[in-house]
Amino acid sequence: MIREERTMMKVTNYKANQTLIETSEFTAHLSYGVPQVIVFHRGSALENTVVHNNTYYSNTTSKHRNAFMRTLCTESYTFIPATPAEIEEITNLETPVSV
Repeated sequence: MIREERTMMKVTNYKANQTLIETSEFTAHLSYGVPQVIVFHRGSALENTVVHNNTYYSNTTSKHRNAFMRTLCTESYTFIPATPAEIEEITNLETPVSV
């Protein structure tokens, strides 16, 4: 018997040109469709970890990322910079090619 796992995903328009994607494992902050900050929930393999995109796209995207990261308690999480490829590998969230 093959068992399929289904991940429920909630997509929310966070602010102008910013989106939140929530799953049972993580909450992802996207700016212009590009994953910028991934907050892993308790119970996930990377619980209490924040992975943030270390690739520069624009001043606006950097402002979006930094503003979202300021909402997180630095004492509660371990912050790890990551490339878009690394973020895609651990979340399956793709970075648009046109960026």
